[in-house]
Amino acid sequence: MVPTTHFGRFAPILRDSGAAAVRRPDTLLASQPPYEIFYIPFEHVNPRARLVIVGITPGMNQLEMAYAEAQRLLRLGASEAAILKSVKSIAAFGGDAMRPNLLRMLRHFGFAAILGIDAEADLWGTAAGLLHSTSVVPNATFKGGKMFSGSFEEVLKVDALREQFEADFVGSLGSLGPEALYVALGKTPFDALLHCVELGAIGEHQLLGALAHPSRSGGSQVAVYLGEKSPDDLDPADPVRGRVAWLRDAYARMRSATDRLRGPGVAVALPPPRSAPSRPTTLVKAPRLEGATSAAPAAPAPSNTDLHYVVSRGKAAGTVLRPHVQDGHYIVSPTRFEADYVRVPIGEALEPYLRKGLSLRMSAPGVAPSLISPGSILRRDRSSH
Repeated sequence: MVPTTHFGRFAPILRDSGAAAVRRPDTLLASQPPYEIFYIPFEHVNPRARLVIVGITPGMNQLEMAYAEAQRLLRLGASEAAILKSVKSIAAFGGDAMRPNLLRMLRHFGFAAILGIDAEADLWGTAAGLLHSTSVVPNATFKGGKMFSGSFEEVLKVDALREQFEADFVGSLGSLGPEALYVALGKTPFDALLHCVELGAIGEHQLLGALAHPSRSGGSQVAVYLGEKSPDDLDPADPVRGRVAWLRDAYARMRSATDRLRGPGVAVALPPPRSAPSRPTTLVKAPRLEGATSAAPAAPAPSNTDLHYVVSRGKAAGTVLRPHVQDGHYIVSPTRFEADYVRVPIGEALEPYLRKGLSLRMSAPGVAPSLISPGSILRRDRSSH
């Protein structure tokens, strides 16, 4: 799909009313009660971006800042392209708390060193050409009058949200380069990016992982994510308590990814010791196998992308299956029983598991995942190992 540009339709309203038009009926883009989607002039896509930061959806601060900047530039007679570029630079992840918290996390992981710039703040200044900011639902979405903060599963279930995601988010990814690195702000964008990996819209090596969501409404989750605050110090009623396991897993993935990209020279803090188990699952953590590399979720071994299987019978005959990604992991198993499934982080090489005789779950768009025996799995330019 090609992303839709709505600027021409809403430009007269923005020029006349600016921030006063925020969440007015005449800036409503779509409605599916209790969901409302309001236009925001964020259509600009930076094809030269090396870092893509993905949120859930723009909020009130971003709407107000974007409308005010659009009004200013429209009254100056600026071109549409110049307006959209400036609005995105100024308003994306703006606000008193969001951008400082975002910078705090980017600095923690040494993104300036990764990108070869002087400081992370330059991404909104002299190095703005390296950044693309976007959201799973790119136009400002509200549910029951409050900023939408639901799960990715909810996005896929609600037609109006799914259309935004597929047309305007996934549709924009083709304009970004294959070397762009993707960072999610929270679980919903991370799940959405995993879905994009499964679709083949981005490469698995491009997805570094997730930061905690930087908004003020997130409470202490940034401090917990960075290990600055112990979960034991949280109020018993603090909702961040329920996110601790995910935040720690996300931190570990991001730290592994950025350490690998950045190399030595920038020290980062370790997260606090794990005190809570990950969410319940029928799958088990991948065991350490002799000859296997350590888990490094953000930088997959090249051989993983070579693995494929060609369906030989039935309606799907001729379809090429690839390693199936589920919740950031591949799945291998010595048997067909789910109780024996082994989760392998997407950055870890699969070959050692295949050499041990484990089958690999593989899939393709429209073809459900199934376990493929290692003897049937092909490698690029060769048919056996």
